[in-house]
Amino acid sequence: MPDGAWWAVLAFYGLVVLRWLWAHVELTRAVRVALLSPVADPDPHDLGVRLSVIIAAHDEEETIGRCLRRVLAQNYPDLQIIVANDRSSDDTGQIVRELARTHPNVCCIDIDELPPGWLGKTHALSIAAKHATGEYLVFTDSDVDWHPAMLATVVKLIRRERLDFLSLWPKVVLKSFWERFLLPACGSVLSLWFSHPRPDRIESTPAFANGQFLVIRREAYEQIGGHAAVPDEMAEDVALALRAQAAGLRRYLGVGRDLFQTRMYENLRQIERGWTRIFIGSLGARWKLVASILTVLLGYWTPFVVAGVLVARAVGGGGFEPLHWGWLVAAAVHLPAMYSVMYRHFALTYEGRPHVLLAPLALVGVAVLLVYCLLLISGVGSIRWGNVRYQLSGSRAVSSRVVS
Repeated sequence: MPDGAWWAVLAFYGLVVLRWLWAHVELTRAVRVALLSPVADPDPHDLGVRLSVIIAAHDEEETIGRCLRRVLAQNYPDLQIIVANDRSSDDTGQIVRELARTHPNVCCIDIDELPPGWLGKTHALSIAAKHATGEYLVFTDSDVDWHPAMLATVVKLIRRERLDFLSLWPKVVLKSFWERFLLPACGSVLSLWFSHPRPDRIESTPAFANGQFLVIRREAYEQIGGHAAVPDEMAEDVALALRAQAAGLRRYLGVGRDLFQTRMYENLRQIERGWTRIFIGSLGARWKLVASILTVLLGYWTPFVVAGVLVARAVGGGGFEPLHWGWLVAAAVHLPAMYSVMYRHFALTYEGRPHVLLAPLALVGVAVLLVYCLLLISGVGSIRWGNVRYQLSGSRAVSSRVVS
């Protein structure tokens, strides 16, 4: 290839390096304006909004009791708690009903069947929402731990910014090797598409949501059709966020690491299945998956490739011309910029010593997972969630079969 073409490629690579440097600016801004801290003394005026906390639980006997006790410990007075016991075969329903005997604001709704065309969690949340009496609906999972001031902090923000739709990203606890190795890498790919939010610019909020904590004003929920409008979406939270954006709702996406935490997945199989669903539901389109794969290869591996080529040239006795020095300088800036951004990003959202140095290697595995997602949304193969295998078309489940 002529030197002129290589200079053009180097110029493009320079833009990639500049993007890594700009990521530091975004992270600084996210910490300053998107990171929520618990309120110390809630304003009684902010506590006058009735909330309905809705939890879908399927075989969650190990976590549902702790979750409900955390919710009941909130310094928030007007609170309804609804648990949709979704076809559980363990003691989930019994645990909820025992707590309900001593806490009249807790109720358990037993769901025995899943209608055709629905995913289980989405159906359970839809049923529970029909029983809600709150002005705002708070959707959460049973495996999250809340700070006692979680709801007071969120309601204060909602009232101040007149929000219709709010979602927060938690502190993710990492324990096993695979969690520390893969989860931060998966999150890095997702952040490529959903940049750090600007709470001071509500209109630019990314169309993204995290179902572990999602708050929607009841009238807004009904306006966008609720979960009934997204019955077969693999990521119902993101699908609702897209509908909220299309409806012009006032949305907020923030970092809630000081307000709640969770351990997302515990082993490699759970990570593979969980992030397959997240990537498909969040990205969905083939071009986004392809672009993500190319970005991983170019954005994370280029400095290593450049270093390898230049070292081989030096060992072989080749001289360095201005073009080669240009590549060397770009790679020398790229590598520390990349690692410092990853270190700051991982420190912001993860706890438990994520493997920062191994992140480029982990991203090779993530790229393989993205290829798998690309095949799934094209109708090749199926994805397993629980005891059901789903055939997909884009981000939607079009057929399913129960497996043992």
